[in-house]
Amino acid sequence: MKNYRPIAAILFSTLLFSCDDNQEEKQIPETPVETQSIKEEATPEPEKKETKKPKGDTHVQITDTEDKLISKVWQLPEVKTLSDKIERESKGKRHLVGRISSNPSDDQEYYGVSVSEDNGEALATYFEFRIYPDNSIYYYDVVEDQELTLKEWRAQKK
Repeated sequence: MKNYRPIAAILFSTLLFSCDDNQEEKQIPETPVETQSIKEEATPEPEKKETKKPKGDTHVQITDTEDKLISKVWQLPEVKTLSDKIERESKGKRHLVGRISSNPSDDQEYYGVSVSEDNGEALATYFEFRIYPDNSIYYYDVVEDQELTLKEWRAQKK
């Protein structure tokens, strides 16, 4: 067993020193990359204007009628108050969104408009409204499965 130690040490050191090759590394020639020269000119920055997101960028096409209905719901004091509260408490990270949840059909004559919080993972619905052709707005109580006028709804909340 004693005879193998010196031989193993010699082999190990030979391998170690043979790996330390002092030859110059081969350089791989770099291919030139074409670049465009950019002239830095003193150009005034354009004024920043608040722009609305084009309707074509949304995944659902909203008609002018639907857009007006959603805007009408956003004018309700309860929606404004809740929106401000969510924005303030989340420090601007969460927002309320309005969306058309149902359209008039043979079975119903109203548009359904939901007001929900976009929490990043899902939409948590706070309010469900129904807007009829005469532009009357009703609150829909999902739990009680009943429709209330805004006056009845507000009285019930007190």
